[in-house]
Amino acid sequence: MSARSQTGLRLPAFVRRNLSAQPAFIFCLVLAAVGASQSAAFLSPFNVGNLVVQITPLLLVTIGQTYAVGSGGLDLSVGAIVSLVAVITAVLFAPLGIAGAVALGLLAAIAIGAINGLFISKGIEPFLVTLATLSVAQGVALFINPVPGGAVPAAYHAIAGYWGNVPIILPAVMLVCLFSAWSIRKTSTGAHIVAVGGNREVAYLCGIPVGRTYVVVYVLSAVFAALAAFFLVARTSTGDPTIGGRFTIDSLAAVVLGGTVLGGGRVTMLGAFFGAIALGLLSNVLNLLQVPAFYQTPVKGLLVIGAVLLPTLITGSLARRRALKFAASLALPDADTRLRP
Repeated sequence: MSARSQTGLRLPAFVRRNLSAQPAFIFCLVLAAVGASQSAAFLSPFNVGNLVVQITPLLLVTIGQTYAVGSGGLDLSVGAIVSLVAVITAVLFAPLGIAGAVALGLLAAIAIGAINGLFISKGIEPFLVTLATLSVAQGVALFINPVPGGAVPAAYHAIAGYWGNVPIILPAVMLVCLFSAWSIRKTSTGAHIVAVGGNREVAYLCGIPVGRTYVVVYVLSAVFAALAAFFLVARTSTGDPTIGGRFTIDSLAAVVLGGTVLGGGRVTMLGAFFGAIALGLLSNVLNLLQVPAFYQTPVKGLLVIGAVLLPTLITGSLARRRALKFAASLALPDADTRLRP
């Protein structure tokens, strides 16, 4: 078989595997078209680079949230972890240097993720556990630094810089995205996450280490939140104790928009990428359309609801049509004739 024919067979299979990611992808295309129609500079290299920098923190948090949702739970603590790690890192740059501050910020995130995973593995609801750690982490962040502060070195601030119009962070973000997609599709950990999200009891009976899987899931979620915090500190040159507030809801919206099912059992990492990009583009387009800031939140909510509901309605309609066709195919066309005397 020729290479061209093999590619032709693989492409439809790839599309079928990522069918749930297509609404988010289409949403991205629509938003890009609207933005380009409003400003000739929207698709310029300079603006695209700025969009990458703006979207990167949400994309990183969304990747971590996808692991949690895919396992059948959710992580409400990601926003507070972002705030706490940002504060710890910014405050410790002066006494410990870049390596020490980043290491302690990462350890704090891992500790919170491990606590989440341990309690959830004992059967406590993820909503309650992560809500509790959200409160604790946010309180500690405000205790350490009630107002934005810290001394960020110039060398660290350069992480959020550019090579020409290309963000320095772009290659690292691409590698992180490839790693997360590979980890779900090609590793035993990814298979365990999907299995536990599908049915925890069945996964346990099949010999899957359910408890360890939960710990891994929530540690990963916390680590990606910490990566977002590191980038935000580099970008803003400060440690803001409230900087992560919006990421909890936005990351959940991006995950659902991307096609990952709340309740677990289906993880679409590609869809999560597009979901995060779509939300980032939406903010940019609303600014271009001069929508007031206090209207943007409800507009985002309505658009996300529409983007989530529309494919669900279409899928349900198609399923009903298939069911009716199947029922019609089972009907015997001569049944009335046989019943006649």
